[in-house]
Amino acid sequence: MREQVLVADGAGLSRVAEAVAAEPRAALDTESNGFHAYSEQVCLVQIATPSADYAIDVLAVGMGPLLPLLADPAREVVLHAAEYDVVCLKREWGVTLGRIFDTHAAAKVLGIERVGLGNLLSDELGVMLTEDEQRSDWGRRPLTPGQLAYAFADVQHLLALRERLGARLADRGHLSEAEAEFARLIAKEPRPRQFDADGWQKMKAARTLDGRGRGVLREMYLLRDRRAREVNRPPFKVLSDLLLAEVARRQPRTEEEVQRVPGAQAAVLRRLAPEILEAVRAGQSGAPPPRPRPERGPPWRRGGPDPEVEERYEKLRTWRKGRAEARKVEVQVIAPNAVLMAVARTAPRTLEELGRVEGMDPFRLQQYGEEILAALHTGAQQKLI
Repeated sequence: MREQVLVADGAGLSRVAEAVAAEPRAALDTESNGFHAYSEQVCLVQIATPSADYAIDVLAVGMGPLLPLLADPAREVVLHAAEYDVVCLKREWGVTLGRIFDTHAAAKVLGIERVGLGNLLSDELGVMLTEDEQRSDWGRRPLTPGQLAYAFADVQHLLALRERLGARLADRGHLSEAEAEFARLIAKEPRPRQFDADGWQKMKAARTLDGRGRGVLREMYLLRDRRAREVNRPPFKVLSDLLLAEVARRQPRTEEEVQRVPGAQAAVLRRLAPEILEAVRAGQSGAPPPRPRPERGPPWRRGGPDPEVEERYEKLRTWRKGRAEARKVEVQVIAPNAVLMAVARTAPRTLEELGRVEGMDPFRLQQYGEEILAALHTGAQQKLI
């Protein structure tokens, strides 16, 4: 029976650090309260060694002595879908993991179709995950037995899964490719949360309301964010999109009319009625905002690339599709869309120029550089190996 320990004091944290320091490899996962707070915070960090699992209540004790151990490149940290955890650790404690193995990324490089943690554990190790506490409130204390069971299960099998996938990567000659992806993940940086004051334009109602209605919708959207900040709750848990749209459509004039708007509990409407009425008046009195235009395509492709860029991008997509089919992997494993578009826009002619393109890491440059340049400028059929 594996030892499983909830750590909530300094002495316990020191014991975890000693256990991790004695191992060349440890598994890690984090749990945050993003579904329950305006400003997300890591609330629990789980660490597994070959002999024990630890759930660290970082709200109580932080990470202290573990941080330099995780940053040491001599020690491998095993994660699943590492990007989120990498970003959270940098945001909360400023730590950059020294070396990682991401079982999710490894599975993709291997061409495995079912890459969720539950699927991989079931398919590779015969382990079934039953608890599902991902969206529970990890900031509340005490943690429930169900939460702890879920937290331990997320890390206790990662080391065994890493061994299975790592051996397969080495046997198939794909370890370098996986390590290049691990390095890319380590380099991910957190982005500070920035409120988009024009985010109301993405709501479905913004395209159907008249000018005054759009003005009210904008003011209600701003009101919701202010209120969410005040109570530190996600905006969607403060006021629903339905309520915002209905207030903009009905434009109530009295508190009694506010009470009849669907989309929120009566107590919430009573409490916020004065602010809602003020938002309605502000939206009606200002200049009507223009009707938003629908956004087409992903963010990295917006802005209307000129026909030559579009032609180069399509050449690169054709090359990538053939390479992915030969490898029997998803096309994104070969190169993400954003990287292909960056190459198409800059149109490099040498490997040196290609290496300066954002997202073109050393592995892709060495492995595919010549093929990319040929596909970009000549469209010649490349030999797939």
